[in-house]
Amino acid sequence: MIKSLFHLDFYQAFRYNPLLFILLICGIIYIIINIILYIKKKPLIKPSVKILVFILILLIVYMILRNIPLFSYLIPTEV
Repeated sequence: MIKSLFHLDFYQAFRYNPLLFILLICGIIYIIINIILYIKKKPLIKPSVKILVFILILLIVYMILRNIPLFSYLIPTEV
């Protein structure tokens, strides 16, 4: 995925690991919201430990499932 990103081949990078793109979009939204709150001088939103643990568990489950033959559609493919 990293190699595809360096070559600006975002489609292939997405095919290698779509979950990271989804998490990246969520992270960008989180940063934008905190920037807006900082500008308005309101308290920043800190992610709770429960959310961070959920994301970690989601990543681990995804990595395990993509190595099981039953979930072969999660295996990265070349274009």
